Amino acid sequence: MGPRIKIAVFICGALLLAFILYSRSDYCKCKARINYDQIHINDDIDLDTLYKPADSIEINRIYRYWDNFSIKSDDYVIVNKSAYYQGRMLLIVRHQINEQKHYGAILFPEDFDETKSYPLLLWANGLDQSNPSVDIRNLGSIYMRMKSYFIVIPSFRGQSLVANGHRYCSDGFFGDAFDGATDDALRLLEVAKTECKGVDLERVVVGGVSRGGTVALLMGIRNPNINAVISIAGPTNFFSKEMYYRFPKQYKYQFLSKKLPLSSIREKMIKSSPIHFVERYQNHMLLIHGKNDKIVPVSHAYDVIDKLKNKKSFQYHIVNEGHTVHYETENILSWLKKYN
Repeated sequence: MGPRIKIAVFICGALLLAFILYSRSDYCKCKARINYDQIHINDDIDLDTLYKPADSIEINRIYRYWDNFSIKSDDYVIVNKSAYYQGRMLLIVRHQINEQKHYGAILFPEDFDETKSYPLLLWANGLDQSNPSVDIRNLGSIYMRMKSYFIVIPSFRGQSLVANGHRYCSDGFFGDAFDGATDDALRLLEVAKTECKGVDLERVVVGGVSRGGTVALLMGIRNPNINAVISIAGPTNFFSKEMYYRFPKQYKYQFLSKKLPLSSIREKMIKSSPIHFVERYQNHMLLIHGKNDKIVPVSHAYDVIDKLKNKKSFQYHIVNEGHTVHYETENILSWLKKYN
């Protein structure tokens, strides 16, 4: 091996090592934000007082906040643009609100033609506090088969977006993983609709699994222009002692790790619980839940079913599985073909 080749190999190796270390440091930067030191800060709160049933004043205050919420980011930039697979293009977007940066991926339809019109799917990932990242390669097979769709994938606050070997760490408190994540997703969706020519605004669907299913429900509730919602194994009620005792450490981190007025703590729990608002959504909805789910009890799905069972725009599948539902890909695709 000649000296020039050796130098070239050395430089390539050094660049690769630098890239790995940079990516790893960015991941660690995101993960380091998850800190359980404060989860007992509100242990003095009386649980009967904390979970006193929500009244109309609280619900209407939340509705007013949502009705006045701006889905516009302060600004956004395309930080990376690349070919992906099967003739599809991938954009990495950074959008910003109040100096907080959030990242998302936009996958274009196969053989995209900006003179044509395409449906859009925003897909929200589940919550994993041990691994605060969303890798667009690991979100299941459903969107991989939706070749004619724009696919929008948000990373939520305190979470890394992993795409093409790069990591992009979003700002913010990882404990704002439901209502706060919905803020992020709504704003990224608006960026995608603004940036991408050819989005069919009458064929916008949002979906997700577990936490992502909750976010999808909340997005539909908060934005009536969303045509269809798919919620898979999503928790629908965090305003309960049951969830407090089921997920003691994670639950306290999400809702009780900051010293806030009792009214503010209750508001965050209620805002993160679609069951209080789900009747507000009037468009198409598909709910899927495993009857053997040990993480999110199937009762969360049945509570929604009880409220929406008489709506023609609502369908549900209770399947003989656990929390890791195998997405019923064919049923979802046929449902989308019919309703979106």
